Amino acid sequence: MIAVAVAFVISIFAGYGIYTRRGTPSAGKDHVVAKANGTKITLSQIDAGVKQLMDQMGISNLPQEQYYVLRKHVLDQMVLDMELDKEVKKNKIEVTDDEIKTAMDRIIAQFPTKEAYQDYLKSYNIKEEDLKKELKRQLAQQKLLQVAVKVDETVTDEDVKKFYADNGDTYFVRPEGLWVNYVVFSEGSVAQEARDALAAKQPWDDVMKRYADKIVHSTPYDNPLLVPMTTIEAQKELAPLKDLKVGQISQPIQLDSDHVAIYLVKKYQNQEKIPFEEVKDNIKLALSQQKVQAQRQAYLQGLIDSANIEIVDPSVFEAPQQSGQPADQEESGKQEATTQNGSQAPTSQPDNQQSQQ
Repeated sequence: MIAVAVAFVISIFAGYGIYTRRGTPSAGKDHVVAKANGTKITLSQIDAGVKQLMDQMGISNLPQEQYYVLRKHVLDQMVLDMELDKEVKKNKIEVTDDEIKTAMDRIIAQFPTKEAYQDYLKSYNIKEEDLKKELKRQLAQQKLLQVAVKVDETVTDEDVKKFYADNGDTYFVRPEGLWVNYVVFSEGSVAQEARDALAAKQPWDDVMKRYADKIVHSTPYDNPLLVPMTTIEAQKELAPLKDLKVGQISQPIQLDSDHVAIYLVKKYQNQEKIPFEEVKDNIKLALSQQKVQAQRQAYLQGLIDSANIEIVDPSVFEAPQQSGQPADQEESGKQEATTQNGSQAPTSQPDNQQSQQ
């Protein structure tokens, strides 16, 4: 979903634009499998999109009955992509060079070095100029959503109270645990020195500042972390924390070969429902974002529904019937496999030749 800039930047490489537009050769004869407003969509484009989606999800092996579902999903995304581009042109949406540069900088910042970014482009055979074009196109789509979807973000106090009343025991519970300050060092000897200084009643933040160049991570004194008791019990290196009283400092704890930690117990936490006043603003924000997302989703689904989609080769998107399946079971299976958008999920596997065509 093209909604949040940060999510967009992180997922730009996983988008369909650069790959499905270009397509990849399929084993056997490639052919047109669908049309959207007269635009031909080939099997190689569909399967390139499926491969891209599987790579994004880290899936190497997929049950073949699910392959049909992904093919239909990719088709919908491609159609949506084309319709959004048309709406961008219709609404005369423009993207500036500065906006593209900002987006590029955010992408590059996701990599540890500029060289790692360049290596990534090479490994996926992506030209930076193509990436910039794709950025420009997707940034334009983001702007379109802001212009075309007149969202109503109104959330009443009654909405917030009802959500808390209905879901408070599920979503707003502090687990039993310990509130702790902690610091992780890269050297055990330094950790011991810092521990001795804290045991001598030197202020936490002063000690953190003194050893800052040896600290991997730490919490400010006034911002402790709640460590659930389930976590303490599950991680054997944290077991010593159970024996500490409030105000006590742990001995240096070896987390792994490179990291040593010290913990200061601030207070014990009983399991409790978080008071409404503490979470009401977060609830209101979440409900507002849900409304915006739902309205944008309705707009995007409307674009797909309004497109004149013609399925040229149904066998690409519909699983073959299982041999010997009774008619009543077959009908029941189809009903159970119906997805939210009305398309039917595959109930059997395509043969290897078809999945690789």
